[in-house]
Amino acid sequence: MYAIPTAFVSALFVVFGLYVVITQGVTRLSVPFVMMCATTFAWQGTWTLLFQTEDPHTAALLVRIGYLFILFLPTTLYHFMIEVAARRKEQPILLASYGLCVLLAVLLPGHEVIAGYQKYFFGYYPIAGPLHPLHVVQTVLLAARSGQLLLDARKTAGGEARKRLDLCLASLCLYSFAAVDYAVNYGYGMYPPGVLFIALSLGLLAVTIVRYHLIHPYALAATIAHEIATPLATIGMHADEIASVWTHVFKGYRAAVNHGIYDDHGHSGQSERISQLATAIRREVSGTSAMVEMALASFTLDRLDRSRFSAHHVQHCVTSALERYPFRGDERARVTVLPIEPATRFSGSDTVVIFVLFNLLKNALHAIHVWGDGQITISAVQDQDFCVLQFRDTGPGIAPDVLPHIFDAFFSTKRHGSGAGMGLAFCRRATELLGGSIECNSVRGSHTTFTVRLPAPGSPADRATQEPPARSWRRRQVNAKVEES
Repeated sequence: MYAIPTAFVSALFVVFGLYVVITQGVTRLSVPFVMMCATTFAWQGTWTLLFQTEDPHTAALLVRIGYLFILFLPTTLYHFMIEVAARRKEQPILLASYGLCVLLAVLLPGHEVIAGYQKYFFGYYPIAGPLHPLHVVQTVLLAARSGQLLLDARKTAGGEARKRLDLCLASLCLYSFAAVDYAVNYGYGMYPPGVLFIALSLGLLAVTIVRYHLIHPYALAATIAHEIATPLATIGMHADEIASVWTHVFKGYRAAVNHGIYDDHGHSGQSERISQLATAIRREVSGTSAMVEMALASFTLDRLDRSRFSAHHVQHCVTSALERYPFRGDERARVTVLPIEPATRFSGSDTVVIFVLFNLLKNALHAIHVWGDGQITISAVQDQDFCVLQFRDTGPGIAPDVLPHIFDAFFSTKRHGSGAGMGLAFCRRATELLGGSIECNSVRGSHTTFTVRLPAPGSPADRATQEPPARSWRRRQVNAKVEES
């Protein structure tokens, strides 16, 4: 009888996990959610057997198996909330929390975490050991930190984004009530009701993920960008064909006019304009295609093959970006490139850096257009282990209250339809994945300067970028110990 709720919830979480994976695929958000479902499934499945067994030896084994998954559950929830709030800087805390889980898991066979079991009216249940309060404190801190992250994200969110965060906060509150189960570990003889709160909490998250599109919008945007690329290429081919054929058509047209076969009175300017239109279409298609390529690159940044990083000249990237960017009117004349030494190089992907420049150009030109005047200056120097690229515009500048948020994904001050707030977020992700950084300094009504730092070939930052993550972490630990000594 008492095993029925645990058996039901255990099966329910298989459904939750499969539901999200099938409908949303494998993403940075769905992975920690499935981890929560998997740990809850294993925990509740083990408790189902524990509440039914009459054998003390079997109970002794089951309480430790079940608690193995309980130890990891708060951290998987925290992992999920980091992705929801888009706070990747929490990664060191997350890794430390997982490390503590592993440490406590190693101690489970002894009596440090779980000191045994006790028989209640519903069946056997674990007794807290001397280190069990450490797990309780970890749970409280992770839940509190998760709430803080969601509240901070909620301050700058609006509309549907705020609604999604509200549902996540509600889920977190429900999850927190499950901590009442710890009382049973300390001898309070009641049926542990935490499973019901956990079920409601993760069920609400599953609905939020699918119904309210909590999965990161990058996935949808990537699909749209990919679908746009093909018709754009077709339009470009048609424009090229029109341009090549029109030369011959125009010769025949002029011959007909010269021989009096056709009177082009009042239409002479339109015939020449057709060839200009074909050129303009090709220019627009090329520019838009470059933007689509940049969008697709932003969705695949996390899959960059660092082993293929190589040295590139910054001058080449700047030149390529200016050649490919779809300037309009006098925009190109507003851009000045200061002399760059040939030895100024960086290690990484030249394509990614070109797209970073694309984004900076796009934002600066938009600001200058709104302001009504301004110039752009691009420069680069070698500064010890880094190549430092500076991008400065004398536009309107950025307001002090806006400046801290400009690198946040989907944050934009442009009017609706003029920008999605992905450009500068891409720049930050790109430079960090290349082992560098980007920062912004701005004075309202005067200027805005973006400083991009990229690892120089052979520099420590370059070597760290190309190392496997585990090896890189170990090397940093060794270096830290050497510095301490």
